[in-house]
Amino acid sequence: MKEKAAKLRQVIADILPIDVHCSQPLAPDVLPSSGADCLVSCFCLESVSPDLAAFTRALGHIWKLLRPGGHLLLIGALGESYYFGGPGVRIPVVPLNEAQVCAGLKENGYTIIRLEVYTLPQDMRVGVDDVTGVFFAKARKD
Repeated sequence: MKEKAAKLRQVIADILPIDVHCSQPLAPDVLPSSGADCLVSCFCLESVSPDLAAFTRALGHIWKLLRPGGHLLLIGALGESYYFGGPGVRIPVVPLNEAQVCAGLKENGYTIIRLEVYTLPQDMRVGVDDVTGVFFAKARKD
C-alpha cells in the first residue's frame, strides 16, 4: 500500500476544488493553458446537482478543463435519491440511471471508453441511502 501511495504522489500534480456549476469552474490560470490530463470525480456530480439538467451541464463545464485527449474518470451512484449526512440530515441526490449517464457524457462531447455498472445486492444496502448501483466511467475529450 505504501508503494502505491508513493507512486500516486509522483504523478498527481495537485488536487483542486472546483465549482462544477459555474461555466468556468476554475480561474483561468490554475491549470496549464492546454488543460488537465485527467479529472477524477467520485460520487460528486450527482450529489451536488439539483436535477438531471444541472448534472448534464456540470459534465460540460468540467469538459472545458480537460486538454484534447484528456480523460474523465467518473464514479457515481445509480438510482440514489438521498443519503443521510448525519442523524436526521437527509441530503437529496439526482437519481441517475445508466442511460442518463451515457447521454450526459455524449451530449457534452465525451467519447465513452469504458462504462461498468455494478448492481448492489440487497444485503449491501445498509440504509444510509437508497442507492441501487454504482457506475464507473472512463471517457475522453476528443
